[in-house]
Order: sequence, then structure tokens, then C-alpha cells
Amino acid sequence: MNVRFEKKEWLLISTSIVMAVFLILGGVWFYYLPVKNQKESLQNEIKTEKKLIEALDSKISSIKQASFENSSSLQQKVPVKPLTQQLLIDLEKAEIVSDSFITSIEFTEGAVDLPATEPMGAGDDVSGAGAEGTEEEGTEVTPAPVVVLPQGLQKLTATISVEAKSYFEIEEFINKLEELHRIVEIEQISFSGPAELLQYQAEFENIQLNLVVSAFYLPGLVELEKELPKLDAPLPSNKKNPFQQFPEQKSEELDIN
Repeated sequence: MNVRFEKKEWLLISTSIVMAVFLILGGVWFYYLPVKNQKESLQNEIKTEKKLIEALDSKISSIKQASFENSSSLQQKVPVKPLTQQLLIDLEKAEIVSDSFITSIEFTEGAVDLPATEPMGAGDDVSGAGAEGTEEEGTEVTPAPVVVLPQGLQKLTATISVEAKSYFEIEEFINKLEELHRIVEIEQISFSGPAELLQYQAEFENIQLNLVVSAFYLPGLVELEKELPKLDAPLPSNKKNPFQQFPEQKSEELDIN
């Protein structure tokens, strides 16, 4: 049985096929491809976030192992003991690097004066000069942040007298103190320079410098004393006679006898 289509019928069939193809392509282009691209982008974002989380986890674990499991790095700044010898060695290093000369050092220990942190009363004057009406309306005065220090904080104060050839050695000495790993505070500086030169002199007077330097420590943490940083002291020279004199054979003969 032969089926014959007329020209109009073939036109309708071809038009229907073309429209179906266009509908399929339009559905793929406007619905399938955007969803597919969005899915791929979301998967890439998830992979990136997972990598970031893994990197953060590894960084946090390394920080915990380095800082929290061992307090040695923190005790280089604020130890649980005075560590007077270590501070003395640091002062000697600053003396050598700055080419100055420390004539005397006096150490004293004492408590740190903690600031009062009680809340202010209703009648206390908070604005200061604002009560006189000098400030403009609408301006907000932000209070200075209060530094909360731990209870029981102590300080080791060193009163130092230094001689230096010029001002630059003094400046270098102070800079080396400020660059120490341990937290130090220079509380007082006073110096006296040479008199004004009225004529040429072959020799110049040294500059006298007086410093008051404080380093802090937090006693009472007995369980952390075993994690104190090791003393950064030079190796012993194994001298039998600490004075530089010759000959040294006498001391050896005495030891033999």
C-alpha cells in the first residue's frame, strides 16, 4: 500500500520537524546548559572551599603545636621568672653592638601598678572639656581603650649608667634594647653631654647616659617553669685563671702538686 502525501502535507511535516528540533535546541540552550554550568561552578566552588578549609586546618594545627602546646616562645616575651642573667646578657650585647660602655647596673624587683578598671559613677565627669560647651553637637567622643594587664604581673627594673663617645652610640644602644625579644619598657632617660667647645681639643669628653629599663615577668605559674627559654649565654672558656696574666704554667704546676 503506497501512501502518498501532497505537497502541503510534506510542508507541514517538515515544518513540524524543524519546530521540534528548534524546541529541543531551545530547551537545551536555555534550560539544560545554564543548569549544567551552574552545577559545574558550584562543584568548583565546593572544591575550592574544601582546599581552603584544609589549609586553614593545617595552619591552625601548626599554630596550636607551636604556640599553645609549648609556652617557650611566649616566655621569651614575658617569662614566669625574672631571668635576671638573661637580661644582663642582653644588655651586654647591646653594649657591644653600640660600642658603648656600661659603668653600673642595679636591679630591683617590684609589682606593676595595675590601672583601675572600676566603672565610673553617674556623677563623674566623662567629657572633660565638653562640659564647657566647646564641642560641637553631634560629635561622638570615643573613649581610649583600657589595657587590661594580668593580675600578679611583676617587673624587673634595671638602673643603668652608660658612657658613650657620641650621641649615635647612645641612640644605637637604646634601639638594641627596643629590639629585644623580651618586652621591655624604657621608663626614664637622662644624659649629660660635653661642654660647648670654644677651641679645638684633641680629646672629647664622653656622654653620660642614665637609663631606667623594666622587663616584665608573671610569677606563680609553676607548671610553666620547665618551659622557660634556655639561657643564651656564651660557652665557658675553661680557664683555670680568669685574669689575663702570664705565665699560666704556675697554676698548672700548683694543680699537679
